[in-house]
This record gives sequence, C-alpha cells and structure tokens, in this order.
Amino acid sequence: MKYSKDVKELITERISVMPSNFKLSIGNYGTFSKEQLLQSIQDEDKVGLEVIRMQLNFINALTSGRFTDALNNE
Repeated sequence: MKYSKDVKELITERISVMPSNFKLSIGNYGTFSKEQLLQSIQDEDKVGLEVIRMQLNFINALTSGRFTDALNNE
C-alpha cells in the first residue's frame, strides 16, 4: 500500500522525537533502531509500511476514544 507524503511525514516526525536509544521489535521482522525505522519509512519497505500502519492505528485509536476506553476498562 502506498501512503501519502503527509502521512509519511507525520509518522517520520513521531519516530524522530523518540529517544536516540529507542528500539522497536516488530513481529518476525526483528528489532530496529530509530534510524533503521526512519530509513524503512522513507524506503517504504515491508518494515516501514508496518510501522506506518501501526502508528496510524494508534492515532486512530486515540482520536476515536478507543484507546481511552481500553485504559478505563483495565
């Protein structure tokens, strides 16, 4: 799936503000540093597309209230 330039910029900015030692494990793909994630987003490879998808799902959960509902039900 292709994402717009604006979406890629939004997700890139979200990852950019993470601490320099930030690492993210993504299923069977492995563990990635902040720099590797940013490069994958730019390249729109499998890992980059998965990061974009995960971030968009999180943003959608925040804006729809699903995230807050889940926290309140704990």
